[in-house]
Amino acid sequence: MRLSAPLLLILLYAGNVPAQTKEGLQELNGTPLYLKTIGEGEPIVVVHGGPGMNHSYFLPHLNRLAKKFQVTYYDQRASGRSPIPSVISLQSFADDIEAIRKYLGHDQIYLLAHSWGAIPAISYSLQHPDKVKGIIFCNPIPFSKAYDEEMKANQQNKLMGSDSTDRSIILGSPNFKAGKSSAYKKLLLLSFRHSFYKRPNFSKLNFEIPANYKEASQALYSGMGSELRSYDYYAEVKKFSFPVLILHGSADAIPLSASQQAMENLPNGTLEEFKKSGHFIFIEEPRKFTHVVSQFIDR
Repeated sequence: MRLSAPLLLILLYAGNVPAQTKEGLQELNGTPLYLKTIGEGEPIVVVHGGPGMNHSYFLPHLNRLAKKFQVTYYDQRASGRSPIPSVISLQSFADDIEAIRKYLGHDQIYLLAHSWGAIPAISYSLQHPDKVKGIIFCNPIPFSKAYDEEMKANQQNKLMGSDSTDRSIILGSPNFKAGKSSAYKKLLLLSFRHSFYKRPNFSKLNFEIPANYKEASQALYSGMGSELRSYDYYAEVKKFSFPVLILHGSADAIPLSASQQAMENLPNGTLEEFKKSGHFIFIEEPRKFTHVVSQFIDR
């Protein structure tokens, strides 16, 4: 059968884009979790930052990976489109990842953990090392609280005089006092304004804030507050025999030394520094990010 030119173009084009997106709430580990899966190939489960953020800030930036791999985004419990459950703990976050792996039907998965997402990713991997094919840590927060003061100082050095004024305006606004998600979004965007190597790249950061953001944040910190006040995983990651890739943006407030310490303790680790990025490498250096992650998985 001879194909017409328009049909041939459609078929050729379809081969260069990710497979159809599958998304929606799934009942997993005793609570509905919002999942979005794009593409086919080696499975990557993306663990977003927070606590309390959601997968939306990865879009559309990480979709480049879905041209070669199966990329699954999910909103952690009490985050984004996932409702507030009765149980919130670091253990439940790890159990959620295991439930997602089983739901996807893969014996092993790659984890791509950004910022605070490193903590649930580590927790899961310590409990299920045989289910992890590799981890990509993207701008991971330090694996202990030892760097808190240095991070705080780095953030302060990036602030401008207008920031405190803008923050006061938001905190004093009727919308913030009423717990409106729009006010919390403005506050979050203000905190991320200096998280970029180039200031204009800030405009590429987009994320959704659910209407119940205030209640969800309170539930998260109430459930995990004691666990997040003190932790140290640097010695623990010595147990990881699978490959680990750490991506660090030079302009990030997170100290490079924190990622270097992780590298020293990882038996099979690689550290890649991105000189023209801050906290969101996949936004500022998307081509290099996609190339380095693809090489890591295809090795």
